[in-house]
Amino acid sequence: MVSSFTIAAIAISLLISAGTPIILCIIFKKKFQISFKVLFIGVLTFIVFAQILEGLVHSYFLMVNDSTKALLENVWLFMLYGGFMAGIFEETGRWMMMKYALKKYREWKDGLTFGLGHGGIEAIMIVGINSVITLVLAVMINQGAYHSLFTGETAAAMAPLYEQLTALPAYMHLFAGFERLGALTIHIGLSILVLYGIKTGKKRFLFYAILIHAVLDFPAALYQKGIISIFVVEGYLLLLAAAFVIWIVKSRRLFISKER
Repeated sequence: MVSSFTIAAIAISLLISAGTPIILCIIFKKKFQISFKVLFIGVLTFIVFAQILEGLVHSYFLMVNDSTKALLENVWLFMLYGGFMAGIFEETGRWMMMKYALKKYREWKDGLTFGLGHGGIEAIMIVGINSVITLVLAVMINQGAYHSLFTGETAAAMAPLYEQLTALPAYMHLFAGFERLGALTIHIGLSILVLYGIKTGKKRFLFYAILIHAVLDFPAALYQKGIISIFVVEGYLLLLAAAFVIWIVKSRRLFISKER
């Protein structure tokens, strides 16, 4: 059986991951008159560069190529690989799309909007959709339909998810939603950083963004390998998200001063 607390936690994560981007979009539209074109390009950037292109590279190095697959069994190499791949693909994608697809959009609010699109669709695709699936499975388990539907090899393949739903503490499911809040904040901050580099003609800000993104992802890679706990990862993300909130607020004056 899946506890009612677990179901509630999954539902809360769903509301956070899917609801926050929508609410922020409404707020930003009213407060800053953001462009939906910029929002859409941010969404497209995540799908193309993070989901498709980066995914293809990961498939090759982590599954197809036996040499790199064996090499990346090393925890620290895996950490460096995962962090820098994410940084290179997402930040380069951010820079390319902002520079060439959004030539007329160089205001602070455009960085804000781009990051909302990029981080918002990530939250919806990674946590939102997954939460819907796990909620459906949780209901099936509690109603007794799960074992009649999933049998044999299918049941074996679904076993990790079944174990996750029935054995993990409820609060673990909450982490997914709150993690997306932090990640969304960071995506907005990095988008503003990259846009500032484009606006000022200083390409080094792209490299700053890549490095920051990589360092942000290092703990997640170590958690995947069982080196650190989820509490360390979430605490680290919380601190960085708080720092990015400060950057997002204070960076607005940088754009204003450049426009004068």
